[in-house]
Amino acid sequence: MFYGTKLFYKVLYYVTAMAPAYFLFLLQINDKFKMAFDTNIYLLCLILFIIINTLAYLLKSSLYRHYIKERGNEVPSSEIPQYSESNLEESNGSVISFLLGNIIPGVLIMENSLNEAIVVFVLLQILIFILIMKSSDIFPNILLIIMGVDLCKTKEGKYIFIFKKDIVSETKVFQIGDSAKSKTFITIYKK
Repeated sequence: MFYGTKLFYKVLYYVTAMAPAYFLFLLQINDKFKMAFDTNIYLLCLILFIIINTLAYLLKSSLYRHYIKERGNEVPSSEIPQYSESNLEESNGSVISFLLGNIIPGVLIMENSLNEAIVVFVLLQILIFILIMKSSDIFPNILLIIMGVDLCKTKEGKYIFIFKKDIVSETKVFQIGDSAKSKTFITIYKK
C-alpha cells in the first residue's frame, strides 16, 4: 500500500491506525496482571490518547502540506479522471482488516508474565507492520477518518488520500513518494 513512500508516512500511518490495539493492550495488561503499572491505568491511557492524537494530527497536516505546497509529481490533467469519486473501488479498508489488525493483537495476551506479554505484543506489531506495508489491501485508520481524511483505492489499483473542502478551485492530484515505485496519491474533493 505504501510501497515507494517515505518511512515517515509508513510509521505514522501504522502507529495511528493501530491506536485501538494499544488501548486494548494496556487495559488487558492491567486486568490480567492486577495493576501491573504503578501509575493509574486511566492516566496512562490519557497520555497515550494525547500522543496518538498528536501523531495523527502530524500525519494529517503533513499530507495536507504535501498537497498545498505541490510536492511530488503532479498527475497530468488528462489522467485526473482516474482519481475521480466515480472511479473509486474501495474506501477506508474493510472491517476484517480492522478486526485482525487491531482487536486480535489488543486482546491476545500471554498470561505467563508481564515481560512475555509485552515482547509478544511488540513482535506481533512488527509482523503486522511488515504485512501491512507489503500488502495491497487498505488498512483502515479510524483517526484519519474522524479527522476527515479518507484513504481510497481506485479501479486501477492506486491509493489516494482524500481531503474534502468546501471550496476547491481546481482538481489536482500529487504522487507521494518515489515516482517510479509509489502508487500513493493525494487530492482534495469538493464537499
